Amino acid sequence: MQSDGDLNPPQQAGTMRQLLESEPFTSVAPSLNRAVSGFRGHNGPVMLLAAPSLIGALSIAPIEAALLDLGLPYRRRFKLESPSDGSWIHILGPAQDSGPQYLSEPPRLSLGLALVDGLVSSSGDARRGPLTTVAQAHAIAQSLAPDGPRVRRLRPWSISGNWLHSAIDTTYDPVFTALRDILVEEGSVRIATMPEVPSIELSNTPWIEQLALEAVSSKWPDLDMEGRARALSHLMRPALSRSTPSTARMEELGWHRVIGPNWDSDLASEILRAARLWKQGSANLAAHSLVDSLLGTGRSPKSE
Repeated sequence: MQSDGDLNPPQQAGTMRQLLESEPFTSVAPSLNRAVSGFRGHNGPVMLLAAPSLIGALSIAPIEAALLDLGLPYRRRFKLESPSDGSWIHILGPAQDSGPQYLSEPPRLSLGLALVDGLVSSSGDARRGPLTTVAQAHAIAQSLAPDGPRVRRLRPWSISGNWLHSAIDTTYDPVFTALRDILVEEGSVRIATMPEVPSIELSNTPWIEQLALEAVSSKWPDLDMEGRARALSHLMRPALSRSTPSTARMEELGWHRVIGPNWDSDLASEILRAARLWKQGSANLAAHSLVDSLLGTGRSPKSE
């Protein structure tokens, strides 16, 4: 397994790479580019519509961030209904894998999951994976407002849809890997091991005791590479006898935690905290609360 150093090339945070020009977006880029042009030239408000779900909120947030950065009018609505009149962007449910569908005059965009080529091997074989509505929404947001401060702050969340997708539980997800590597290369995130994350959620790693992790974390700076590998393997070993998580997800949880700029937590922990909102109140309130928090701080709401 790779160490965190293997995935963090030395570089400074700079200009975001155009997601629509990357390999996973090749098949959907024409539709999304037309949509961006249409919404950029539209004079009226745009309705942002999604189901009041975690994926719905994570998909609406980056587009709303771009519209705020540009000062363009919009309305946000979380409802289980299809849009009607006017201009809109409709986030379809995860079960609908039709990809993006764009209609002009007025601009209307339906975003659906698409199965795409995530990475192409040296032999030319394409590995397919899910391009989620979250990733597509971030690509749209970046194209609309490439220098938007809110869009930039939300950049680490562009792979959150793939983290929530079941593909990573059944096999290797090439889209997740490709997008994560882009974020690392451009300086939007860094990769760390579990003991290096100051504020971590352990509900998705129930085999790890808080005290055991704290003990490893406290001595982590003094361990050499071999000692770190041995300590982390000891923490993760009980998972090998469990049916879940998958090997791919276990590697991400133990060795490849994704951390945004100035974060004391990692993306997997942030997503767990976000999902907790749906257990604390109505789905509609949870969705609005998450989007408001992401737009305000770039993070999930802090637990009370």
